[in-house]
Amino acid sequence: MADRLKLDTVALRDAGASLRVVAQEFNDANANSDDVADAVGHAGLAACVRDFAHGWDDRRAKLVDSVASLAESCAGVSDGFEGLDRDFAAALKGQS
Repeated sequence: MADRLKLDTVALRDAGASLRVVAQEFNDANANSDDVADAVGHAGLAACVRDFAHGWDDRRAKLVDSVASLAESCAGVSDGFEGLDRDFAAALKGQS
């Protein structure tokens, strides 16, 4: 069993940033799918693309909320551990 806790806060922040990108892509899905539908060159296929993309708006909105919450959690955990690290370092130096 390890006697210390190690956490890569940079990796955690990067994960949070990536999750924010994912959430934004899901937010933009309808607009992006409409652009794709306009470009396919076939009315039937365009309708299918739109139906597919717009058919799960409610579920996608919930997913966006969950992914955005996870992104915020990554930032919060990173902030918390960095704060603890600073506090512990200050205590070790007698600066607490």
